[in-house]
Amino acid sequence: MADPAFVAETRRLMALAETHTAAGDHGTAADAYGAVARRHPGVGIGWLQAAVAAHRAGRAVPGRDHARHALILDPSHAAGTTVLAAAEAGESADRRHGATAMWAITNPTNAAAQGALASSHQQAGRFRPAELAGRAALRLDPTLAWVRANLAVVLREQTKVEAAMAELRRAAVCAPGDGLVWRRVAGLREILSDLTGAETAAKRALRIEPGDHAAQFFMALAERRQGRLQDALDRLRGLPKRLDGEVGRDAVEFELGTLFDRLGQPAVAYDHFVEGNRIAVSRAAPGSADPSSYLDTVAAFEEAMEERWVDRWTRLEPSAAPVVFMVGFPRSGTTLLDQVLDAHPDAHVVEEHPVLAGLGASFVQPFDTLPHRLANLSDDQASRLRAGLAARLERWAGRDLPPVVVDKMPLNTIYLPLALRLFPRAKVILSVRHPCDCCLSCFMQPIRLNPAMASFTSLDAATALYARVMGLWERVAARLSPDHEIVRYEDLIADVEGTARRVLDFVGLEWDDRVVDHTRHARTRGLIRTPSFRQVSEPIYTRARGRWENYRSQMTPYLDRLRPYITSFGYDDPS
Repeated sequence: MADPAFVAETRRLMALAETHTAAGDHGTAADAYGAVARRHPGVGIGWLQAAVAAHRAGRAVPGRDHARHALILDPSHAAGTTVLAAAEAGESADRRHGATAMWAITNPTNAAAQGALASSHQQAGRFRPAELAGRAALRLDPTLAWVRANLAVVLREQTKVEAAMAELRRAAVCAPGDGLVWRRVAGLREILSDLTGAETAAKRALRIEPGDHAAQFFMALAERRQGRLQDALDRLRGLPKRLDGEVGRDAVEFELGTLFDRLGQPAVAYDHFVEGNRIAVSRAAPGSADPSSYLDTVAAFEEAMEERWVDRWTRLEPSAAPVVFMVGFPRSGTTLLDQVLDAHPDAHVVEEHPVLAGLGASFVQPFDTLPHRLANLSDDQASRLRAGLAARLERWAGRDLPPVVVDKMPLNTIYLPLALRLFPRAKVILSVRHPCDCCLSCFMQPIRLNPAMASFTSLDAATALYARVMGLWERVAARLSPDHEIVRYEDLIADVEGTARRVLDFVGLEWDDRVVDHTRHARTRGLIRTPSFRQVSEPIYTRARGRWENYRSQMTPYLDRLRPYITSFGYDDPS
């Protein structure tokens, strides 16, 4: 039999907890519910009541721990997963996602839970699962405008631009007074270079919520791109110094740097770019701002191109390459050349999707000697790798392809040893730009960080990576003699037609006048998946050529590192 005194004390504590809950004293209620739970540790409802009270009292850690205890006793308890999701809101991304996923799984008919799961996937860059969860939420409740607005972002990231805009239109019907919806419309319109539409949507968002910092940012982007530099500058200067969320302070700093660069104040601009990169690193997901894994991959392919390894390559049955490989370095003009080629009716450019990049990354294995495996490939292994590339190509480009398909990914330069091992006669387009301008431009861009891009947060790291990537290219060219064409960005913007004729001849295509109307093509193509999307949607300009001279004092420490490539690509010595 239960001890009467023990039971009486439990009842007293419960009554105390209920009284203080009714009075709004959640701290005392949490203490009482916690005492009850500890007296009856095998009863899940007691831990759940303690978790709810702690959460209401603002005690995140006890609330989280009590909710976990409740779920250990009853993992299917829907209310427990709801409380845990709320308690984990301030924790790491992985813990937040785990709690949100459990909430969604145990509440399959709760539209908000499914929408939260979609948002969690979205924040982690898992766009396909985010789309599926978002659509599940909308089947449960089609009126959730915030889910539609987030789904639009997910669709945009998958280049489903028309579907994204359709979701935003539906969201506007559901909630015409929701500033989030109009802010998202402004962001999408700006990306599509519909600057009038972006400005109109941003103004509407600001009428609804004058303090909407993201809408102010999109408004400033539209103003700057329409030449109203001072208006954009004044607007950005009014934003808070601490800013997180959809538009972080790092984005503001990069845009301020761009404005001051355009206004002829490079020293001020440089300080903003430094601050933007600093904040971007501080906000980055764990591991995404660490370039070490990518540099290890570069090192493996560098070793593979040593003469002692290339001399050991086994003979493979020849195979025709299904694509032309367009490589180089980020910010070297590949996106502009991409638009020129893709405007040709008999060409299609696969724009920065992991075709060769995906195959190359999968070929790299931990604790493995890549040079040895590359040298000793068998015909069966090579066939499987070629099939893997074909599958990736079909995924990103489809089956009904024109005569010339280009796999465009600047940093695929490092994977050329693998590509040319499988397809020795493959055509390669190497896009180059003055190394100083190229590295400076990488440093000036608000690029989404990952191990490959993490080197661009400082000029030192950016120039070091450039030297290694182009050094690898020189080894590839010397050891493998690929069929290649070098296209300098400066030549392209100076003579689009002449450069385009040379490239079309290289890939085996006849001339077509549409390639010189690449700006119109870029506007009709929809979403362009690179940081250059704003530039290639405008008429060609030359203001970025030789920009590094304005930053000579900042670039001087790295000139010796870049000088070999400056001269080898035909640029004047910077001394």
